[in-house]
Amino acid sequence: EYDDWIELHNLSDQEIDLSKMYLSDNKDNPCKWAFPEKTIIPPKGYLIVWADEDGKAQPGLHANFKLSNNGEIVMLIDKDERGNQILNSIEFGKQEKDLAYGRVPDGTGEFRQLTMTPENRNE
Repeated sequence: EYDDWIELHNLSDQEIDLSKMYLSDNKDNPCKWAFPEKTIIPPKGYLIVWADEDGKAQPGLHANFKLSNNGEIVMLIDKDERGNQILNSIEFGKQEKDLAYGRVPDGTGEFRQLTMTPENRNE
């Protein structure tokens, strides 16, 4: 059994600071879960956020929402001071158990179902 997770991949050669940005699964509540201060994705690196409704769990990052296996939306939302624009989003349909849904190649291709490869290249 696998808990749901959202994996972000940094394609650039610079670190990305997600501090004060948000993840959400609700268009009416785009600022649902805030990234903690100093949440960094290293150059060419990966970051996993567990979507397990346990926002205060340790270790790791745990969002305060779960994902529906019947499909929904996941959104990456910019900081308050930049107007909370949607930086990236994906609406996905019904999911199969213990399969991932990701971009192939990493971060640039079309979304599709694939074998789980947390913190590694999607293949």
